[in-house]
Amino acid sequence: MDLFSPDIRAAIDNPAAAVGFLAAAVVGIAGSLHCFLMCGPLACSGLATLRNENRAERRARVAAYQGGRLAAYTAVGALLGALGGGIASLVSIPVRQILPWVMAATLVATALELGKKLPAIPGVGKILGVVGRASAGFPPVARSAVIGALTPLLPCGLLYGISAAALATGSAGGGALVMGGFALGSGPALLLAQAGMGRRLPNFARVGLQRGVPLVAAAVLVYRAVQAGGADGAPSCH
Repeated sequence: MDLFSPDIRAAIDNPAAAVGFLAAAVVGIAGSLHCFLMCGPLACSGLATLRNENRAERRARVAAYQGGRLAAYTAVGALLGALGGGIASLVSIPVRQILPWVMAATLVATALELGKKLPAIPGVGKILGVVGRASAGFPPVARSAVIGALTPLLPCGLLYGISAAALATGSAGGGALVMGGFALGSGPALLLAQAGMGRRLPNFARVGLQRGVPLVAAAVLVYRAVQAGGADGAPSCH
């Protein structure tokens, strides 16, 4: 039995979508410290109230958060990709050529913390507030899943860049792969936050990692794109 929808299957078989997935995963890994610092406290929401002996419940909450987050990122990516399909029909731009540049620009913006200067998407704050209040009475595991599912709506420059890349794929399957790749790449950092690790990292090390790793990754993406473009006209991210 095929576990994938036709759109996802077609995206997997598309080399441009594979490039987008890999590039998004690289962005997620490179931006892990940013995600750790920005979303780590939210990822740990509710875990601090558990005693050490409630390890099974802690694991269940962590799994619910991570699962809800991955599912939401994939769904949002699919919606953005489908929306981008309409735009792609009007503007003919090879997806495989622009994705590395969008990813690299996102990493540079993250390293320079330009996302702090971007305004939040109108209406998102109200949505977060309404859903947050509605989920207050949910069972702990269900509430953790809801919190994870809300993360794609948080104001974040890194997320805005990935959303633009999902939009640029021009297909629901491609957008789902891009956003899903980012969620998978950045997920381990949030797992570390939920495990209580990394809290004593010196400030200079945090700044160096938060700025240096994304810039190095951006340079690699640009180098690979230019190198592959010069060879066959089709930039690559792997």
